[in-house]
Amino acid sequence: MLTPPLLLLLPLLSALVAAAIDAPKTCSPKQFACRDQITCISKGWRCDGERDCPDGSDEAPEICPQSKAQRCQPNEHNCLGTELCVPMSRLCNGVQDCVDGSDEGPHCRELRGNCSRLGCQHHCVPTLDGPTCYCNSSFQLQADSKTCKDFDECSVYGTCSQLCTNTDGSFICGCVEGYLLQPDNRSCKAKNEPVDRPPVLLIANSQNILATYLSGAQVSTITPTSTRQTTAMDFSYANETVCWVHVGDNAAQTQLKCARMPGLKGFVDEHTINISLSLHRRSRKGAQGKEVTQHG
Repeated sequence: MLTPPLLLLLPLLSALVAAAIDAPKTCSPKQFACRDQITCISKGWRCDGERDCPDGSDEAPEICPQSKAQRCQPNEHNCLGTELCVPMSRLCNGVQDCVDGSDEGPHCRELRGNCSRLGCQHHCVPTLDGPTCYCNSSFQLQADSKTCKDFDECSVYGTCSQLCTNTDGSFICGCVEGYLLQPDNRSCKAKNEPVDRPPVLLIANSQNILATYLSGAQVSTITPTSTRQTTAMDFSYANETVCWVHVGDNAAQTQLKCARMPGLKGFVDEHTINISLSLHRRSRKGAQGKEVTQHG
């Protein structure tokens, strides 16, 4: 009999099996579907200036109508005709940063006097388009292009590896329970508790499930368990139990398998749960177009 925590895994794994069986594949609401209709990426990666989809559709002009200049972070200057962004503080400093030299030139001397009349709250620098205001680090220009407001660094993907709290003029990274913030104050690392039980990584492929240490060395006390067509896997830490989805040649042969790993010393008590019936009975359309849910 499955314990309550393992029962919670069944809906998740069942949904994963259904996704593996049904076609075409779809992305979750938090993902962006690439044009190839196969690859799903995080929506946070869309229009970030990097091609994450194999076909580059996450950076396509129709998806990202904003200009290259808008892809730069606040207080940065986009070098003309390129995707290079340099800090505004490095414009007109006597050192050429842009390949075309647009960050330096006669305008730096000729337009510098106009900055005093612009009324910038923080800083002003001459550009080819005229004097431009910019702000201190962690602030951005408001709509009037003169005054500054706090910039939410947490809105930028990758600022913190886990938790991010925006503050006035700065931000604070944090970690979820079981992880420690690292010296860079951005990344998190799992706690090694208890110390006599180092972290173990479970890896599933089409032939077996094996266990390795984070260094890549195989755990000698755990013999890989034989599997076939494993498409999903989850682990209940409280029950020291691993469950995986075994996808057969058809839906009727799809099974949920579980095995205990007491003390991470091996797979024991392996058992099979046939979930194909529950997948097919989960829901169907009634004659009047209403959804009918069957229980059994």
